[in-house]
Amino acid sequence: MKRLATLLSLLSILALALLGCSSNTSSSSGFGSGSGFSLNVTTSNSSVPEGGSTTLIVTAKDGQGNPVNDSVTPVTFSSTLGGSFSPTSPFLASGVTSSVFTASGGSSSSSSTATVGVTQITASYKGAFAYMSIYVFKP
Repeated sequence: MKRLATLLSLLSILALALLGCSSNTSSSSGFGSGSGFSLNVTTSNSSVPEGGSTTLIVTAKDGQGNPVNDSVTPVTFSSTLGGSFSPTSPFLASGVTSSVFTASGGSSSSSSTATVGVTQITASYKGAFAYMSIYVFKP
């Protein structure tokens, strides 16, 4: 009986932890580096409905760990399931930039391609890159 109570307690804790992880307000992050730079991309909404959007924030550091300022070479974005970014190629100021990702699909899309699932977002800057996964769902 004591084992059953312990098992039920552990299952309850696991269920609460999993519910907390699926929250739309949890932060998701991807980190990458290359060519002497490192990037980190974050968002507060790791899941969005078709046609919905979330803001991506990219931080960039040089090889010495200093924030990157660059008004010549922008950060670029891509998504495996399509969608759009606004602005499409933002510049870095004090090591930070942002772009709004809008998922494909929804009532405004006439696309016949799959728009629901996990899309991999890639942020790139001068050979450095960072990845992030965002779940796109039917509302």
